[in-house]
This record gives sequence, C-alpha cells and structure tokens, in this order.
Amino acid sequence: MQNTDMLNERAERVMRLMEAMPTQAYWTLAMASVVVSALLFLTGRRNSALFVGQWPPTFLGLALLYKLLRPSEERSAEGLQDSAQDMRAAMG
Repeated sequence: MQNTDMLNERAERVMRLMEAMPTQAYWTLAMASVVVSALLFLTGRRNSALFVGQWPPTFLGLALLYKLLRPSEERSAEGLQDSAQDMRAAMG
C-alpha cells in the first residue's frame, strides 16, 4: 500500500511539472533540438548530432502524453467537443 502511495505522489509531481510548462514549449524544444543537431552535424560532431537529433520525438511524445492524461481546457478543445456533438446529431 505504501509503494502505491509513493508512486501516485511521484506521478502527481511529474504531472504538476508538466502542467507548469506551456505546451508551446514542447514544440519549441523539439525544433531547437533539430537546429542544434544540424549545427553539430555541420561542424563535424556527428555522434553528438545523432544523439541530439533523437530528442524531438521525446519532447513531442511528452506533450502528447500530457494532453492525453490531462485534456486541455483551452478554447480549441471546446470546438472539438462541439464538432463531436454535431457529428453525433447528424448520425443519430
């Protein structure tokens, strides 16, 4: 029981950290790592370029994970809900 409480506390702490970071920051980090990877490649540091070049999917994956676990309360989410209701009404 104690291990479960610790895991839940850690998960909540991670979610709070992710929540503090705006979703646009994940995209910015992904694009910045692409640029840094290209610069490293052009300067001949190919191993470092390959290492940094693998970061964008991780950043974007974290953004998607956050969005899946904590759906947005942004205005765009309301539009999706309205669209889903319209589709249900049209089908039923």
